[in-house]
Amino acid sequence: MVFEVIKTLTQLQSLALTAPLVALCIVVLWEVKGPAKEVCFGKNRTKDQKRMGWIFTGIIIGFTGKVIESLWWAIPWTADYLEIPDWKELHNVGVFFNLIFRQLFFTISAYCYLRAFLAPSKQDEGLRSVHWIFGMSLVMGQLYLIALLVIKNPLQ
Repeated sequence: MVFEVIKTLTQLQSLALTAPLVALCIVVLWEVKGPAKEVCFGKNRTKDQKRMGWIFTGIIIGFTGKVIESLWWAIPWTADYLEIPDWKELHNVGVFFNLIFRQLFFTISAYCYLRAFLAPSKQDEGLRSVHWIFGMSLVMGQLYLIALLVIKNPLQ
């Protein structure tokens, strides 16, 4: 009983905090667009401007993903709280939003930040390391997926 009350209050607070999260993310995107355009598409960019271009690109991708993901999840959680019968179907669609706007957008955003913060003196070596880490983690994730499939559907 106590757990359910705490869970409901947490769910409601999560929904309430979606508004400032989305609002502030949109303000970040609005404020960043001018400097991002200048740094990403300006002529005769310096190395520092190119690095800032990667940072701005990461900000834009990451915050855009967060806005869309957050707006989506407000829908099924609201439907759950209001006890709308189809809320579970809405919730099940969330996997597509997670794949695109959480995993994919945040991965690309992280890559952009790493590109920006690699030391210029070690950029080639650092970039190879980032690509290696990305590649190996991608392989590990796919091996995990295969392991789950085998566990759930053992070969006979």
